[in-house]
Amino acid sequence: MVNVGLLHLFTTLAALDYRIASLAAIECAVINNFLWNYFWTWRDRKTGSKRSFAYMLFKFHLSSGFTALIVNWGLLVLLTEVIHLHYHLPNVPDYHVSNLIGIGFGAVVNFFLGHFWVFSKKPVAAGTRTAED
Repeated sequence: MVNVGLLHLFTTLAALDYRIASLAAIECAVINNFLWNYFWTWRDRKTGSKRSFAYMLFKFHLSSGFTALIVNWGLLVLLTEVIHLHYHLPNVPDYHVSNLIGIGFGAVVNFFLGHFWVFSKKPVAAGTRTAED
């Protein structure tokens, strides 16, 4: 919900256009999501080295950046500007609903990219014992 909260703050308090505000909100959400995934979701897959952390952050930014720009931000603009999504809730701009739809689709894509690429399990060398043995 980092994305939703920051989008609202950037558009209401800073009076930014929702398309620009969304990009800033997405970037903050990407960093937040990486930290939660690294320290909680896939904590068993980290190596503990600073280099590994930086490499995973880089890969996460690539995968999340792709997903955020194509899926989340793309759906936000498409549904708001092209399809003219008019799902009126009292005092809620249409782009908030479009953003939630984009976040939902983006979250699914991000999970699979994170699971199979960014935080993928490393193969265990033959004859090596694991913590599960």
